[in-house]
Amino acid sequence: MTQPAAATPLEIAHALLARAQARGWAGADPYDGLEGPIGALVRPLGPLPRFALSQSVLRSPLARAAAMPRATVNPKALGLFLGAVARLPVGSPAGAELEEAIASRATADKSGLGWGYPFGWQSRHFWAPPHLPNAVVTSTVAWHLFEYADRHGSIRAQSMALAGARFLATALSRSDAPGGEAIAYTPKDHTQVINVSALAARVLARATVTDTAPEVRGIATRLVGFVLAQQREDGSWPYASEPRGQWEDSFHTGYVLEALIEIQKYGIDVPHAALRAGFEAYWRFFGSDGEARLLPRPDSVLDAHAAAQGILTYAALAGWNEGPRSLRDTAAGHALGIARWSIQHLWLSERGHFAYRVRRGRRDEREFTRWVTAWMCLAMTVAAGLTAHGTTVRQLVPSHATEVA
Repeated sequence: MTQPAAATPLEIAHALLARAQARGWAGADPYDGLEGPIGALVRPLGPLPRFALSQSVLRSPLARAAAMPRATVNPKALGLFLGAVARLPVGSPAGAELEEAIASRATADKSGLGWGYPFGWQSRHFWAPPHLPNAVVTSTVAWHLFEYADRHGSIRAQSMALAGARFLATALSRSDAPGGEAIAYTPKDHTQVINVSALAARVLARATVTDTAPEVRGIATRLVGFVLAQQREDGSWPYASEPRGQWEDSFHTGYVLEALIEIQKYGIDVPHAALRAGFEAYWRFFGSDGEARLLPRPDSVLDAHAAAQGILTYAALAGWNEGPRSLRDTAAGHALGIARWSIQHLWLSERGHFAYRVRRGRRDEREFTRWVTAWMCLAMTVAAGLTAHGTTVRQLVPSHATEVA
């Protein structure tokens, strides 16, 4: 299974970006099972049939082949690709194309701009029709629009990012919760998903640089309060506050930790003890050579999305100005160790994309644009940036689990 690392992270990032652009940014997604002919028949039948088909297509390559979901352009993937372009040492003409693609897929209302998935999807809690704007996609797109605007001076990107922040602040319900408030996933629900509030708070905190309205900072602060209140004694976070959401996984935990580190930069307090405990718990998702587990146990499936987010989360810690130099160096080493493992075990050089997962030693080589390609494109640019700043790739060992001062 192991392949030699035939390319650098930067070379891989450029290859992924070029591949996605050549395909018009369209591709398959693990959760697009209702987009094919069978899905069209199942959608009117209600939540249980929709959920069953979606999960079958998610889990079984044979079910996916039978369902034949169409390729779609996902705004979340566009935002991630734009974030990668923003971080390239030399800009890319793809930036303007991505800006236009993001703008054309925005849903406008009186409050701002929101983005959603291009396919309908059924969760355990609610049904979301195609293009319904939601907090996760809007937060991801808006954050990377801010990043692109900051690095390339794009007034259009800045304007769209601020419109996304306004959508988060006004178009989604917020419910009282321990420690503060929780923001809903979509305009149609009242769920209390922890990483959703963390991602929205990150965008709202960033928006305070330009939008000085006190209510924006107040909302961000209350969302952070909810996120911190949900942290368990062992430092981990469940997916949601509801009883059905008490499970945890790697990439959602990574979302929370990365968001909290970024939020600190904008003057919202995040106790160092919470970050310390969070990173100690986060280490359980990674093996001694950087392999990225979906779940915090040794027999877990290995997941490319979890690997990409691991790179981003540890890179955020490496860039945390309040941390000591030794902490930042160790975190950068972790990020690059995960990147090295990803290239050695998941990068399919002959195909030009990353594999989806490894389960029981067998690699699932299906290509998923939003779930894997876009995330890995961003992660590889971040890894390349760490390498450019002189960090060396080192072996990850459990005894070196990152400690936050």
